[in-house]
Amino acid sequence: MRQTAPHEVPAGTRLVLYACLPASLGEIADHSVASTRRYVAGVGWEAVETYVDRVAPFESRALCEGWHNALAAVEQGRATGIVTPLLVMLGYLEGDRTNLAAWQARTGALITTPWAVVDAAAPTALRRPAA
Repeated sequence: MRQTAPHEVPAGTRLVLYACLPASLGEIADHSVASTRRYVAGVGWEAVETYVDRVAPFESRALCEGWHNALAAVEQGRATGIVTPLLVMLGYLEGDRTNLAAWQARTGALITTPWAVVDAAAPTALRRPAA
């Protein structure tokens, strides 16, 4: 995966919002989804669907229904990519990260957070400076 700055994602971009939240935290963890949703609206992107899996964050995404739904939304053309509060929510395990990189290369999908965008075509990592 390669990252580019969020300002390179144009307003109006349709994204799926995906989060993997620890089940043990319950609703306390929901603030990360709400803050990402506010960020998406603030920069003019469109969150067309939201999927949240409540599992241990360090487990594989292979068994996560929301994750598969997020990928399918992109593959079916309902969205250009995925926005998530933290990249680690997309895959902590090396195998998950490898699968995600291959999926991104195959689909050309954007993967972004409020801090960085992952773009298979971009060769360098750029981060938005902290405010």
